[in-house]
Amino acid sequence: MASDPAFPANLLKDELLRRLPIDLDTTESFGPITEVWVDPRGHRVIGGGCGGGLGRRSRRFAWGQVVSIGHDGLVLRATTDQQVEAALADGFVLGEIEVWSDHGDRLGHLINYRFDPSQGTILQYHFTTIQPVSALVPGTYAIPPETIISLGRRRMMVAHTALAQAERLGDPTPLRPAGHRSPLDALPLDQVLDHMPDPKQTWDTTVDKTRQASTQLGTQISEQWQEQGQKLQAQAQQRVGHWLGDVKKRTRRLRHQLRETVSDVTAGLPTPPPPRRGTPPTIDVDAIDWDDDPSPPQR
Repeated sequence: MASDPAFPANLLKDELLRRLPIDLDTTESFGPITEVWVDPRGHRVIGGGCGGGLGRRSRRFAWGQVVSIGHDGLVLRATTDQQVEAALADGFVLGEIEVWSDHGDRLGHLINYRFDPSQGTILQYHFTTIQPVSALVPGTYAIPPETIISLGRRRMMVAHTALAQAERLGDPTPLRPAGHRSPLDALPLDQVLDHMPDPKQTWDTTVDKTRQASTQLGTQISEQWQEQGQKLQAQAQQRVGHWLGDVKKRTRRLRHQLRETVSDVTAGLPTPPPPRRGTPPTIDVDAIDWDDDPSPPQR
C-alpha cells in the first residue's frame, strides 16, 4: 500500500508536539499542541488540544481535520466545536501514565508512542523502566498495541507473556519534571512568536472593550438612577395621598364635633319673642311745631 505523500510514514507523539498547527483557510495558528487524544480501545490518535493564553482561547481539533503534516507544522481544516466534541467523545488525553503487567508488577512509565499519521493508528507504545523487573533490565522499550490488555487515564496493563518480545530501544529515559512539561520548551522561538497576537491589535481591542464596558456601565447607572427616582416619586405620592386622606378624615370629625357643640350651646338659650303683627304706629306730622323761618346759627 502506497503511503500518503501529505504525511510522514510514522510519527512520535513528541515530534507532533513540536509542530505548529495552522488553519488552512485563515493561516492563523491554533497555538502550540499541548495534548494528544487517543481512543484506548482502537489504539488510535483521534485528535489534539492547543493551549490558550496570550489573548487566545484553548482549542481542540479532531484528527480528521488534519490535511497534511510537514517538517514544521500540520495544516488543519476548520470545523465546528460540536463536530470536534463528537470525534473526541470516545477518547482521552494520553500522557505519561504508569505501565503495569498483569502479574502485578509496575514496569515503569509510558513516555511516548509511535503512530501512522495518515490514519492515526498507533504502531508502538514506548515505556521506560529504571530498575530490573519482570525479566526486563533498566531501559526504554517498545511494545505493540496487541500486547495491551487495557488502557486507562492513569495506567496501562500489559500481558506479562509479551514482555520477553519487547524491543529495547536504549537506556532509561528520565521523566520530565511536572513543572517542565510545557511543549513551549521544545518549540523554536519563531513558532512561539508566530502564535503571539499583535500587541497593537491587542491594545486596540482592549481599549474598545474598555470603552464599551464604560458606556454600558454608564447606561446601567443612568437606568438605575431613573428607576430609583421613579420609585421614590411613587412612594412620595403614596405618602402624600395617605396624609391628605387622613387630613380629610380629621376635618370631617372636627366639623361633626363643632356641629354637636353648637347644638348643645343653643339648646339652653331662651327663645326670643316673636315679632309683633298689626298696623305700625303713625306719626302726627301736624302736631309738631315747625318754625317757618329759622334764624341762622350764632357764630
